[in-house]
Amino acid sequence: MNINDMLNDNSFLINFEATSKKHLLNELCKLANKNFNIDERFLLENLTKREKLGSTAVGNGIAIPHSNVSGIEKPLVLVATLSKGLEFNAIDDQPVDIIFLLLAPDEKSSEHLQALALISRLLRDNDLTNKLRGCKNPESAIMVITQNGGEQAA
Repeated sequence: MNINDMLNDNSFLINFEATSKKHLLNELCKLANKNFNIDERFLLENLTKREKLGSTAVGNGIAIPHSNVSGIEKPLVLVATLSKGLEFNAIDDQPVDIIFLLLAPDEKSSEHLQALALISRLLRDNDLTNKLRGCKNPESAIMVITQNGGEQAA
């Protein structure tokens, strides 16, 4: 499994101005609908339920919301970088400004876990996250991710 296989050039919201966690998740769901024809209302409901169980913010300004989705063949990732940190109930109480939304095939739970582990390992790289925070467009963001995380496998 490779992060490059989960991304495409349309997978990004860069320097996005989110007003709330709900606003951010809603925009990511719209992007999922546009790119992958995923029901945005259903996805938002699933992501909201997951966040109520416990925040998907993992610390250091990073959140990895995730949901199983029927009708997709492989894990997919949408990435948002925020112009200003957002309250996300993070374990370290820091605002979140990098979000990797993981969409995993409904019937393949092992792929969901592998993809989540891969993203978590990738985002532990401070050099990568610092570069990602400096990206001004999707092209530079995908370049940072693929150059720094292309060889990682779960």
